[in-house]
Amino acid sequence: MNDEPTVFSTAAIATLAARREHEAMWIDDAGARTWGEFGATVADATAQCLASGVKAGEVVVTPGAARFESLAWLFGAAAAGAVVAPLRPHRAESAAGWRDFVEVKWQVRDGLRPGEGGRKSAQAERLFGELRGRAQPGLILATGGTTGAPKLLLHDLSALLAAVPLKAGRARRTLPLMFFDHIGGLDMAWRALAGGQILVAPPAELSPAAVAGTIARHRVEVLPSTPSFLNMLLLAGVDRTHDFGSLRVVPYGAEPMPSGLLARLRAAWPQVEFVQRYGTSETGALPVRAVGDGLELVAGGPGYDWKILAGELWVKSPARALGYLSGHGEGLDAVGWFQTGDLAEPGADGAIRVLGRRSDLINVGGMKVRPDAVEAVLLKNPAVADCRVFAMPNGLLGQVVAAEVVWRGPEADAVAVKRVLHDWMAAALPNCHRPAVVRLVSTVHTNGNFKKIRSSG
Repeated sequence: MNDEPTVFSTAAIATLAARREHEAMWIDDAGARTWGEFGATVADATAQCLASGVKAGEVVVTPGAARFESLAWLFGAAAAGAVVAPLRPHRAESAAGWRDFVEVKWQVRDGLRPGEGGRKSAQAERLFGELRGRAQPGLILATGGTTGAPKLLLHDLSALLAAVPLKAGRARRTLPLMFFDHIGGLDMAWRALAGGQILVAPPAELSPAAVAGTIARHRVEVLPSTPSFLNMLLLAGVDRTHDFGSLRVVPYGAEPMPSGLLARLRAAWPQVEFVQRYGTSETGALPVRAVGDGLELVAGGPGYDWKILAGELWVKSPARALGYLSGHGEGLDAVGWFQTGDLAEPGADGAIRVLGRRSDLINVGGMKVRPDAVEAVLLKNPAVADCRVFAMPNGLLGQVVAAEVVWRGPEADAVAVKRVLHDWMAAALPNCHRPAVVRLVSTVHTNGNFKKIRSSG
């Protein structure tokens, strides 16, 4: 067909919806919704924006929950030229702080409504001006990682979408676990749409039991996730009480995958291919593949590159954000590089190993300890079902290593477990890496996107 889209974009949605009109695009417990319905809902959202007077470059807050309507409003408002800002309802209070940087003209709440106003900072005015010069829709993401106050990023939405490959293939059922106001959730949803996959509505409560029920009930084949949530599924034993036989691919990312956990997952689900992904809110997903215990940048079109400076990974992507609306300026240089904050090292095979966040390092009397390295050793102990390593303040050393441990051994108290773990770790790690404090817990702390929280507590 001559009208086949060559890149994924807001304009491509109408073409894809017409070509796939009667094919399923979304499935929930009420049944399937087709591509034709999706195209019509997107068109209706665009029409509402235009009828209400939404102008190109104005900010529209759209729903951020992982729902059919969320994607339709994002594409519909973007097709009208808006700057979309997806946000979940429970995060709406945080948007009050946006008014110091961004003018929110519109919000989607039971239809399109006037927003809560605000003003553009000088930094935001400059970035919005750059976006207007491109004549493209925009995307605002609030990002703060596992620590720190959220930062507001402005993206050229078309550049992000153009980095998503259009593919034809069998329509696999994909269950989104990350929300649609997070780059990981959006990237997963976009890739599913561009590849003609079927999105399965996640349960209202993202507990292991509820997710397992959805996998079994809807025969989910692709489960994008984080290592922490995958371990939660294993610990809960839900794969023994629910049918996981349909699962074929588990893309994972957002935090390091301990080798011991990956081995357990492969043993539990031998039919599954585990695929590592890497990206940031500032750059979108990078085209990578696993090489040994590292990652290699693969051909993904012009504009992609990476390097290691002072032990930290820098990446270049054609989809890099225009900048921070909230006044932050760190990490984005003038020639397209982004300083990720991730520690990395080159491997002998030419790949790069991503080692975790620099900000997560624990400073024990001047010795820098990587929490993920400690966790990797702990998880090789068969009695450690899960763990979380973090810094705890110490008057003498500044910080010491602390660990929450989900323990499955015969020892019943933390002191005995600490002694066992110190003996276990003696040959693998120096003394300063061994936990000075051990807490026994039933589950470890994760944030709303199922990444381990590194702050003490």
